[in-house]
Amino acid sequence: MFGKKEIASNSFSMQAINNIGNGTVIEGNIKTDGDIRIDGKINGNIHTTGRLVLGVTCQVIGDVTCLDGSIDGFVRGNIQVKEILKISKTANIDGNIQTGKLIVEEGAMIQAKISMAGGQKQVQNTPNYQINKPNN
Repeated sequence: MFGKKEIASNSFSMQAINNIGNGTVIEGNIKTDGDIRIDGKINGNIHTTGRLVLGVTCQVIGDVTCLDGSIDGFVRGNIQVKEILKISKTANIDGNIQTGKLIVEEGAMIQAKISMAGGQKQVQNTPNYQINKPNN
């Protein structure tokens, strides 16, 4: 208590929150350890160890890797999400998806092979349906 000085810890680290606005075009890759929201156009790969939000006006031509993701815009490329990927009804995706868990709203446009890993077991989900045509 007396004669002993306490030193405040400077170990607090704040994760970066990045925002790329509508009207911004980036030619090249993006890499961050923080969360990122993109409403502009990206011609390149995106890698974050945090959360990724792709807004309605977002257009990505490249591969995407993140911890958690939410897609409302357009992506042409492979998507790899470690935990949960949410795809909204305004999303348009052309590429393969690999995620831990997947949430898809009705109306989303997805042209992809989807693989999900739950725990230690990996499950491959591929379309297994037929379109029945009326007989003429």
